[in-house]
Amino acid sequence: MSEKPFVATFDNQEEFQINWKNNSWKSPASYQLEKGFLKISTRPNSNDRVKIRSRNTFTTGKYTWRIFVPKLKLYEQVSIGAFLYHNQEKEFEFDFEIGSGQEKDREKLGLKNDEAIVFCVSQFEPFNSSQYPVQMNDWSTFTIELLDIDGFYFVKWYINNQLVKELQTQVDASTSFRAHCSLENLSFIGDKKTTQENFVLFDYFEFKK
Repeated sequence: MSEKPFVATFDNQEEFQINWKNNSWKSPASYQLEKGFLKISTRPNSNDRVKIRSRNTFTTGKYTWRIFVPKLKLYEQVSIGAFLYHNQEKEFEFDFEIGSGQEKDREKLGLKNDEAIVFCVSQFEPFNSSQYPVQMNDWSTFTIELLDIDGFYFVKWYINNQLVKELQTQVDASTSFRAHCSLENLSFIGDKKTTQENFVLFDYFEFKK
């Protein structure tokens, strides 16, 4: 278990191999380091779920991803993931899921055509999901902070350093997580299958105790 500050800048193939592992689900491992970024892509009209995960595990602290959210086609089913996942005796997950969004969700938030939807989610103990806007065709930072409150994780989600969500969970604060970067063609985040190859760029991932 690693508790030291950890920074991945995705500009060194050797470091990348040491620190990250393919975790793609029934789809090609279509990611590579390109011009100092991690680039992940998915195929049109597919169920591609392309993911990498950290080899290290982490606990309390701040987890930050800097991500280029591209211009996504409205209502198409592709989701950029920046998330923490634990799956030993129990399963726990804290997420950012970023995509165009379904028409009903976009309308509810009053999104402009150049904004994507961000789902900030705790998947277990408890399940809790909230949605926020973020600019497309631009870089943004996404931070999850895990605090130990009376032996359980208190979780904070930040978008571009702005606190958007807080949640007290029943997840034991000794639970360790692996960090993930992903691009997945997921049905919940759009109304129709993707018609184009999609991509995302990750500039860095950082964990600070």
